[in-house]
Amino acid sequence: MINYVFKSTLVSLIVWQCSLIAQVKTAYGPFNLTDKTFSFSIDSAQVQYILPDSFIFVNSDTVIAGDNRLSRTSDYRMNYIDGLITLNKQLPAGTEVTIHYRIFPYDLEKTYYRRKLIYKGDSVQTIQRQPEQEERSFTQRSSLRKSGSIVRGISLGTNQGLKVESGLRMNLSGKITENVEVVAALTDQTTPIQPEGNTQTLNEIDKVFVKLKSDHFNATLGDYYLSFEGSEFGRYNRKLQGAMGTATFENVAVKLSGAVSKGQFTTNRFMGQEGNQGPYQLKGINGEIDIIVLAGTEEVWIDGERMTRGENNDYVIEYSIGQITFTRKRLITAESRIVVDFQYSDLQFRRNMYSAKTTSSFLDDRIKLDFRLIREADNKDNPLDFTLSDENLQQLRSSGDNVDSAYVSGVNYVGQGNGYYTKKDSAGLRFYEYVGKDSGDYNIGFSYAGSGNGNYRSIGFGNYKFVGEGNGSYRPVIFLKPAQSHDLADVSLNMKFGRGFSLRSEFAASRLDRNTYSDIDDTDNNGIAHTTSIRFQPEQFSIAGRNLGKLLIDGRMRAVDSRFRYIDRAEEVEKYRKWDSGE
Repeated sequence: MINYVFKSTLVSLIVWQCSLIAQVKTAYGPFNLTDKTFSFSIDSAQVQYILPDSFIFVNSDTVIAGDNRLSRTSDYRMNYIDGLITLNKQLPAGTEVTIHYRIFPYDLEKTYYRRKLIYKGDSVQTIQRQPEQEERSFTQRSSLRKSGSIVRGISLGTNQGLKVESGLRMNLSGKITENVEVVAALTDQTTPIQPEGNTQTLNEIDKVFVKLKSDHFNATLGDYYLSFEGSEFGRYNRKLQGAMGTATFENVAVKLSGAVSKGQFTTNRFMGQEGNQGPYQLKGINGEIDIIVLAGTEEVWIDGERMTRGENNDYVIEYSIGQITFTRKRLITAESRIVVDFQYSDLQFRRNMYSAKTTSSFLDDRIKLDFRLIREADNKDNPLDFTLSDENLQQLRSSGDNVDSAYVSGVNYVGQGNGYYTKKDSAGLRFYEYVGKDSGDYNIGFSYAGSGNGNYRSIGFGNYKFVGEGNGSYRPVIFLKPAQSHDLADVSLNMKFGRGFSLRSEFAASRLDRNTYSDIDDTDNNGIAHTTSIRFQPEQFSIAGRNLGKLLIDGRMRAVDSRFRYIDRAEEVEKYRKWDSGE
């Protein structure tokens, strides 16, 4: 009974697949099926004939008897699953019958099993193991290459109990059907280990993904790198974790992505120090230094020249602490202008990212239209490493974009002799002094406020010294981190006319909300940018039939609103120096 239900279910699924493929074939053009022809002679005593194939494509059959074409249903019936044809009327013996039909390009069996059910004479059902070569499965019919490892272990120590450890790593590659290829790297383990940034290429051991490739559709699930190029305002490169799919047809290409961004993008600009090769500390958007740089996302320039990572090249980087050191091949002076683009994780919010990109062409590629929509937004309802009370939320709502006004005191009284700091009162000034573990009454959390914006200076790990208002970089407060969102829409048009004339136009609009908890100061969130360029470059410039050589006329107009915010680097590194303008 179970075997019959399984067969019926499989048949239903295949019939449903036939109908689905018929719809796809109608909407998108020919599907890759296999055409077959089978001929036989009529036997006067036989009305049913077995075809050499099963799982025939529904309604793909054409039957010719002699010189006449038979009508489906009235003249014959076809069992598409089993490959049987039944004649409804008697034909003269010896009549030559030819059947044209299509089958799937897959080698399908009617029944798949691991153990075969065998009926014996006494009607008792037994299960018998078949030889290995007789066992059939879907994986046996694919060309998948599989490799990996399984780890099992036991660990114990003097201060811990018995612990069982296990892990699985698997790599897959190959074709699962004739036109679908899969590449996968799977594991059930997670690791906080960052690769070392001392080589030109990186080996990321925690990368997990599944990629499916076909003629018109590609999909990636897991870790991937998303890159949007070919645009002046909508350039975008991110290291993401989620799902991405692309569909490519004759004149249209679509790419959709939904993911969790592993970090956020920022740029550091600073001058080198004479004779100091590093390390130089990289900082987050708000000046924070306790960040983790995402491996392989950094781009480094010195004096506008792109640097190459590696001990034998220009620099090395410690991703886990966000510090960069330059090698002897690239000497640093007080005149060195250093620019670093990178993504980093500050463990504040989970950052969601959505994007869509369409590219279409018309009139033999003389007109090309590109549209892209990108959104990055912090999940404000679920902070990662902190909680927000009602009082904290009210502070964020009332602070608007002025994030420095949203904070709570970092001073925490823990009882006499239980803390690291004591309170001091000198010349009318009240401050806290570090006295060591279990020697004070307070534990204090400090936040980086920027050079010259604080009243404490960092001496060492957990040790901060009061230096007076405006003389330090730290304050005894905990800043409340507001959630942010950044949206960008970009559309570009490229047109080519005859005789070397072309036009390109691009328009972009951005929206940056620095505090999604608050509606205050939202009037400056939106900005626009646009550019138009015209070029006339004929292959041969002539007047009155006389060849005058080559000619190039190029004109460009560009305008960027002061409120427009790029979502990635879109301008040359040395732009502000070349044009003598501030950022």
